[in-house]
Amino acid sequence: MSSLTLDSLVTQHPDQVAAEADGEVLMMHIDSGDYFSLNDVASFLWQELSQPRTVSALCAAVQAQYNVAGAVCESDVLDFCERMIRDGLMLVVDDPA
Repeated sequence: MSSLTLDSLVTQHPDQVAAEADGEVLMMHIDSGDYFSLNDVASFLWQELSQPRTVSALCAAVQAQYNVAGAVCESDVLDFCERMIRDGLMLVVDDPA
C-alpha cells in the first residue's frame, strides 16, 4: 500500500456492513467477521465517506464540525484512514471515474 497523503481519495469499502446505533457506527467486515465500533468523530468521518473524498476534504469537514487544530486534525484523519484501510474497511480510489 502506498503512503496516504492529504490528496489521497478514499471511500468506504463496499464489502462491509455498517449500521448506526445510539449515535455510533457499528461495523462488520464480511470476510474476516471482525466487528468495529466507531466513536463520535470516527462515525462522522464514516458518514462523510459515503462518497469518495480526499483526506484534505475530510479534514475540512472535521474542522467545520469540531474544534480541532489543523495539524492535529490532519494527523488524526490520516491515522484513521490508514487504520481503516489496513482493516479492509476503506479503499484508496485510484481512478475517481
